[in-house]
Amino acid sequence: MDSIALARKPFRLWMTGSLAVVMVSLCTARGVLDDERLMSSMRLVRHSPYGVGETAERIEAAARRRGQAVIARVEGEGLVMVLGSSHGGTPVLMRRPDAVPDVPLSVHLRHAADGGSDVLVAQVGDVPAGGWDGLPAGVAEELAELPGLLERALT
Repeated sequence: MDSIALARKPFRLWMTGSLAVVMVSLCTARGVLDDERLMSSMRLVRHSPYGVGETAERIEAAARRRGQAVIARVEGEGLVMVLGSSHGGTPVLMRRPDAVPDVPLSVHLRHAADGGSDVLVAQVGDVPAGGWDGLPAGVAEELAELPGLLERALT
């Protein structure tokens, strides 16, 4: 992973509450999740001993305690949950003009062979303390805190 490229300011960033924008960001032109693209832009945060359903319930409860909501749930090979910011909406970013948009507050759950699930999040790199231009500081904090939220949800 090229940490310098990941830490750079994204080409384009916006906050949205639009489910349509989030779905376009998550789906290919064929209208299905592009698992290869998703997996290449994700990093494993941890393994959950719980199945996908219970893991999702625990993450949603932890997000609610923090003032966040789940604004989208997309089922497929596993489950994709898009968290909304407690400040309203969710960030969507593009790294280059030709890049597919990323949704950094998304959590991807995959079934694991042991009956548990793997929990993955977007590789957004280090978000500057004040956030990128256009990203509220509170949302930058939520992005930085996402692995901690997941850890608390699953212990």
